[in-house]
Amino acid sequence: MTTTDPRAMLGPIGIWSNFDGVSVEEVLAFARHAEQLGFGALWVNESVGREPFAALGALATGTTRLTLGLGIASIYARDAVAAHNGARTVAELSGGRFVMGLGVSHRSSVGVRGHEYGRPLTAMSDYLDAYDAAPWSGPPVVEPPLVLAALGDRMLALSATRATGAFPYLVTVERVRDARLTLDDASRTAGREDRPVLVVSQLVILGSGPEVRETARAAVGRYLAQPNYRNNLLRAGFTAEQIDAVADPLLERLVAMGDEASLRRRVEEMHAAGADHVAVIPMSPDGRQADMATTRALAPGARNGAAR
Repeated sequence: MTTTDPRAMLGPIGIWSNFDGVSVEEVLAFARHAEQLGFGALWVNESVGREPFAALGALATGTTRLTLGLGIASIYARDAVAAHNGARTVAELSGGRFVMGLGVSHRSSVGVRGHEYGRPLTAMSDYLDAYDAAPWSGPPVVEPPLVLAALGDRMLALSATRATGAFPYLVTVERVRDARLTLDDASRTAGREDRPVLVVSQLVILGSGPEVRETARAAVGRYLAQPNYRNNLLRAGFTAEQIDAVADPLLERLVAMGDEASLRRRVEEMHAAGADHVAVIPMSPDGRQADMATTRALAPGARNGAAR
């Protein structure tokens, strides 16, 4: 199978959103608009809503240039053969415009599926063995790049040696800088010739004031009960009290709020810290994801409303 350059595929900025609450027609319309605005990629997630490979199949045939990403598929949702062949299928449908993402998810999410949550690093390593060995009887396709959901240093190192790169979620600029160093160190130690790709997410809200802060606090707070995110923030130097309260210093590091220039500045800081691709999560001041005003404000090349 042939491969392609993941950085060229993704571009510097893309969109990540949870589309479970909107119709397929609305998702397709949003994807086409994001494509017209010049974003490099559109990422869909996996939860307990719409099946992501089915949704990506519709997006593959409904777009022409936009790279599609799965950020992130749970290794507990399907066996490794189904995951790899699902990725190959979307790659075929999209003409190679697909990036696969895998993660160990969270103990509570895995329990909802009726599975037992294993040791993350071991579970992912074993899954990757099976993923790499998955048979494929379909036609030749472009092998989709693979990124791993990685927060801790050991999972980041695994991403540098067993995948195209990493996709940490809910991280600060400072943690992105640390992740870049960890990926590069692990890559050099392993003798890897190409530099691992680093994809990061960034929640952004176009607006300011108390309403925006409460929207941001609610959006972030629902993740912070998960040990994976909580422990990563503790490692980053935040206190348990700050995390429990979603205190302003923490909130401001995790969410970009303000005018267009402020949002763009945060994306630039993520790139300067070592991110190859920033998947922005455009949220409206009242909490709706895939907010079009925010999306337009961050459109590549747009300044002062030029893309509106």
